[in-house]
Amino acid sequence: MSAQTDAYADAAVALATALEDAANDPADAVRLLLPLTAWMPVPLPGSGALSTNARAAQDAIADVLRCAACAAFGEAVRAYRPASYDDAQALRRLVCDALDAQATRSADAGRVATYEALRSLRAAIALDLAVRGANLARLVEISTLQTMPSLAEAWTLYQDTTREPDLVDAAQPAHPLFLPLAFPALNA
Repeated sequence: MSAQTDAYADAAVALATALEDAANDPADAVRLLLPLTAWMPVPLPGSGALSTNARAAQDAIADVLRCAACAAFGEAVRAYRPASYDDAQALRRLVCDALDAQATRSADAGRVATYEALRSLRAAIALDLAVRGANLARLVEISTLQTMPSLAEAWTLYQDTTREPDLVDAAQPAHPLFLPLAFPALNA
């Protein structure tokens, strides 16, 4: 039975790693792994001893898969390059909330070592993103009286037209020639 358990755990880690590796961008890896960290299988029906054992096995299988996804978060976050302070903090909250939820499930199930490992991972990720995001520019809300092309707005805000793609990414306009009247942009 232990060989099968180890093989399943290895397969769960391989799946989480494959999802992370399949993403071209670390942000995509986080997006792909996030639902896996919270995956809960459909409860099995029944009330007898066999059903109880089947539910316990199902819970253990789901827990291994969720923990593998949480571990892969560490690698995805390490590779992620936040665009702004706000981006780093949003990712920090997202990942820490997912790790907290799985750590709580592990503690509730009596898996103390798993709980402690997840809490250590959460602390490392939180510190890493806090340090990397500390010196990044913040997003501010830009308001204009008329729509402007993104290239002209990049020059107006930054005196640097090479920042236009970042401005378009932040503003998400329908077309780069017509930025909205209000949009977020980096303050530096």
